[in-house]
Amino acid sequence: MKVIFALAAFVASAVAQSVVIASPPPFSTLYPGQAFVVDIDRTPSLTGSDDVAIAIGIQSCAQAGCPSGTSTGDIGTPLYQGLYNPQPVGNGHSDLAQNFTVTVPTFLHSGPALLSVAHFGLIIGVEPFLEVVNQTIIIG
Repeated sequence: MKVIFALAAFVASAVAQSVVIASPPPFSTLYPGQAFVVDIDRTPSLTGSDDVAIAIGIQSCAQAGCPSGTSTGDIGTPLYQGLYNPQPVGNGHSDLAQNFTVTVPTFLHSGPALLSVAHFGLIIGVEPFLEVVNQTIIIG
């Protein structure tokens, strides 16, 4: 019984650390060579997590279709990799956010593409976690 409770607590704490791609909105049209802002948000942690790093990537799914849901696999062509240090948004909101300006690779095929963010952190300073969140965008 203790094992089940501990596992449930760990899963709940990991979910609380989750990030979302707030911008660009799903199905936004972007063009090869265009610079755009990726706004990565998360709610403040109740369990004391530390954000460490992210990697932002993009991959065309014009020929094979975009997978649905959250993936733990390939993020495609890296657009950014480095530290993630979200700050309070302000204006009465409790969310944390950090923006990254990246550029659409010129070699991407027109059609749907998957924008992915791999997020790495530590729960209570000692327990590592990794998540990958995706958003479908359109390459014009």
